Amino acid sequence: MELKNIGNTPLVELATLCANGNRVFSKCEYLNPSGSHKDRTYLNIINRLEEAGTISPGMTLIDSSTGNGGAALAWIGSLKGYEVKIFMPEGMTEERKIQIRSYGAQIVETPKELFLLGAALRAKAYLSQISSKDCYYLDQSNSLLNKEGWTVCGKELVKQLSLQSVVPDFFVCSIGTGGTFSGIADVLKQTYDGIKTIGLEVSSSAPLFAQRNNLTFSHQPHNLMGLGAGVISANTDPDLVDEIRVIDGADAWARMKQFINSEKLPIGPTCGANLLMCDEIVKGFKKKNIVTLFFDSSWKYASRWDGFYPEYSEVRDVAGRDL
Repeated sequence: MELKNIGNTPLVELATLCANGNRVFSKCEYLNPSGSHKDRTYLNIINRLEEAGTISPGMTLIDSSTGNGGAALAWIGSLKGYEVKIFMPEGMTEERKIQIRSYGAQIVETPKELFLLGAALRAKAYLSQISSKDCYYLDQSNSLLNKEGWTVCGKELVKQLSLQSVVPDFFVCSIGTGGTFSGIADVLKQTYDGIKTIGLEVSSSAPLFAQRNNLTFSHQPHNLMGLGAGVISANTDPDLVDEIRVIDGADAWARMKQFINSEKLPIGPTCGANLLMCDEIVKGFKKKNIVTLFFDSSWKYASRWDGFYPEYSEVRDVAGRDL
């Protein structure tokens, strides 16, 4: 596969969800070359940094990731001539680790207690110990080049919807770093005056939901890797989130499996979270058009197909403090 194969993913109508005159569409980002939406994120970050002269082939690129981002960075880095080092919380799926290493990247596993925040802190500590001329920390969570890259996907969506004469009423998207949600939502809101955007967080780690509802926030372990890092990143623009909802991880896994059985599309568990919200809209409204995303592929989770991450079963909020 080549870099030109990133993007231009199909928009499919989900027939089994289309009740009460509602129509549900999903953009199939799991069909990107490395199997997830993160290909778009890192292609834009790397291209823009190269254009600015900040990075160049031969350097080492580092970042923190639970797996999808790491695989995307490793693959793109290998094609562009970079060494890649991924800082990853321990306990992630074997499939993702194997994929990252297959592209020649190195994985540094970090203690589970601090989850993704700990991986990010370890990456920063590593950078401070070596020559910054030879190594660059991409920082997907806080680099606004993440969000910027998703405006391309937003424009693709507008074009695909227009070809079907569809005007969306709802945009549903789970929030991890927030770049995917914010980049697409920004384009959709500029294009469709009446659209309502609904962001989703995993119930065990929902900082934006807590902020909106004046709740005390603490990060707890969960099984929706890619979501719930425990912080509101710079790429999450709260002004673009009309409504924030929470989804239980076990429910998302169950919905994913149900969907795979009925629709035969090999999607991952965070896609199940999006489907649960679409189900709710379909039940409560009539004749609405709903747009969502399928982020990644089910094969990345085969070794944890029960949805259980034993490394995190006994981990609780570290020292009782907010992350």
